[in-house]
Amino acid sequence: MIATAWRVTGVGFSLLVVLAAGLLYGVEPDQTSFLNSSVGDLTIGFAVRTDDLTVLLLAVVGVIATCVQVYSLGYLHERPASYHALVTLFTAAMVTVVVADSLFLLLIGWEVMGACSYLLIGHYWERRDARSGAVKAFLMTRFGDVGFLFGIFVIGVGAGTFRISELDPSQISPDVLTTGTLLLLVGVVGKSAQIPLQTWLPDAMPGPSPVSALIHAATMVAAGVFLIARLFDLFAASETTMTVLAIVASVTMLFAALCAMAAVEVKRVLAWSTVSQLAIMFSALSLGTADGRHAALFHLVTHAAFKGLLFLCAGVLLHQVGSAAFVVLRRYTRRGRLRKALPVTFATMTIGLASLAGVPGTAGFFSKDAVVEAAWEHARDGAVVGWVVLVSVCLTAAMTAFYCVRMWLWVFFRTPALAGAMGAFEDDDPMADLEEPDSSKLRDAPWVMLSPLVLLAVASIVLGYVDGVHLNWIVGLVTTVLALLGALPAYSLWSRGADPRPVVLEREFGIDTLYHRMFAVPVRWLARLTVAGDQDVVGAYVRAVGRTGMLASQGFRRLQTGNVQSYLTAAVVGVVALAVLAGVIGS
Repeated sequence: MIATAWRVTGVGFSLLVVLAAGLLYGVEPDQTSFLNSSVGDLTIGFAVRTDDLTVLLLAVVGVIATCVQVYSLGYLHERPASYHALVTLFTAAMVTVVVADSLFLLLIGWEVMGACSYLLIGHYWERRDARSGAVKAFLMTRFGDVGFLFGIFVIGVGAGTFRISELDPSQISPDVLTTGTLLLLVGVVGKSAQIPLQTWLPDAMPGPSPVSALIHAATMVAAGVFLIARLFDLFAASETTMTVLAIVASVTMLFAALCAMAAVEVKRVLAWSTVSQLAIMFSALSLGTADGRHAALFHLVTHAAFKGLLFLCAGVLLHQVGSAAFVVLRRYTRRGRLRKALPVTFATMTIGLASLAGVPGTAGFFSKDAVVEAAWEHARDGAVVGWVVLVSVCLTAAMTAFYCVRMWLWVFFRTPALAGAMGAFEDDDPMADLEEPDSSKLRDAPWVMLSPLVLLAVASIVLGYVDGVHLNWIVGLVTTVLALLGALPAYSLWSRGADPRPVVLEREFGIDTLYHRMFAVPVRWLARLTVAGDQDVVGAYVRAVGRTGMLASQGFRRLQTGNVQSYLTAAVVGVVALAVLAGVIGS
C-alpha cells in the first residue's frame, strides 16, 4: 500500500512539473521573495523566479522524471517505496535549484540532490560495489561543495546581495569576482564529474538504471551546466574563470571519450560518454558568448533525451538478459537473437546512439554542430579559447562516433570474423565466450518500460527541429566527416573480430589508483595512527589512573585488619607524630 502510494505520488509530481512548465511558458519573467531578514547591509532570505531558462529546465526535468517513474513501475521491485520516495525528492531538489533566485535556496536543492544521489546509487546496499560507489560519489561531490559554499559567501558578500537576479558583476571587484566564480566552479566540477573529480560517475553505475538515467539526463550532473548558464553574466565577466573552465572542459571531454572507447560494459561506456558530453556543454559556455550559451543549453536538452533513452535501454538489457557486459551480450548476438528478441529496445537504442554520435538528421547532430559553430565564430575573432574548444570538440566528435558504433555492433551484431571473435572480451577465459545461453524465454520488456523508450526516441530526433533548422552546411559537412572517421575504424575492427584496448585506457589512465595512493592510503594510515594514539597514549593514561585507584584501594584495604589493638597503636603513633610536628613548627 505504501509502495503504491509513493508510485502514484512520484508519477503525479513529475507530471505536475511538466504542467508547471507548460503554464509558465510565455509568461513574463518574475521573482518572488519570502522569509527575508537583514544582517547589517545584507538581506538574507529565499526567492524564486520564472523565466525562459526556468521553463526550459522544468520541462526537461519533468519529462525525464516522468519517463523514469513510469519505467520504474516495471523495472524495480525491491524496496519500491523508498526508491520512488527518493526519486521524487531527487526531482523536487532539482526543481528547487531551477526555480531558485536565492543562492541559499539554490544551495539547499544542490545539497539535497547530493544526499539523494548517495541513497539511490546505494539502493542495492547488499552489493559491495553499490555501497562503495555511493560513498565515493558522496565524498567527491561533498569535496566540491565545500568550495561551492565558500563561493556563495564570497559572491554574496562582495555583491551585497544573495539574490541571483540582483547580482551585477560591475558592482563586484574583479578579484572578488574571480575568486568567487572559481570557488563556485569547484562545486560545479564535483557535481558534474569533470576533471579532477570525474571518477565517481562511472563508479555510480551499480545503482538502478532508471536512477542513472535521471542523474545523467536531467538532474545532478546537469545542475552544473544550469548553474553556469544561470550565473552566466558573472562567469563571463571573469576571463580567468572562463579560461580555467575551457581548459578543464577540453581535457575532460578528451579524457572521458578515450575511457569510453575501451569500456566493456554498456552503462560504463554511457557514463564516460556523459562526462564527455557535459564537458562539451561547459566548453560552449566557456566561450563567454550568447551563441555559446545557447549552444550549451541546446545540447543539454538534446543530451537529456538521448542519454536518458540510452540508460533506459541499458536497463532493459539488464532486466531481460541479466547483464549489460559485452562478453555476456555477445553470446546472444552470435546468432542474432538479441535484436530479434528485443526489437523495440534495439530500434530505440539505435536512435539514441545515432543521436549521441551526431548522425545527420538527429537532435544530437544539430546541437553538437551548434557548439562547433559557436566555437568557430569565436576562434575567427582571434580568441585562443575558441581554437582550443573547437579542436577539442572536433576530436571528441570523432571518438564519440567510434565508441557508439563499437558498442552498437558488438552488442547487437555477429562479427563476420572467423570463430566470431572468440575471446575478444574475455581475456582470462576465452572459452567462456562459447557458452550458449538459454534464449528461449528472452523477450522484450513490458510496455510500461518500452513506452518511455519510444517517447525519448522520438524526442532524440524531433528536438533538433524545435528551434528551427539553423545549420551551417560547412560545419555540418565537417562534423559528418569526423563522425565517419570515427565510425569506420570501429566497423573495421569489429569486422575483423578485434577489439584492441590499450592497458592505459582499460585502467582509465590509472587515476583511481593514483587517488587511492595520494588520498586513501595516507588517510587510512592517519586513521590507524589516531586509533593507536587513542589506545596507547590517551587510553594508557586513563587505564593508569584506574589502575592506580585500584592499587590504592587494595593498600588501604590491608590497613583494615579488624584488630582494635592495631587501631589504638596507629592512633597513638599518629598523635605522637602530630605532637612532634607541632613542636618542630613551634620552635
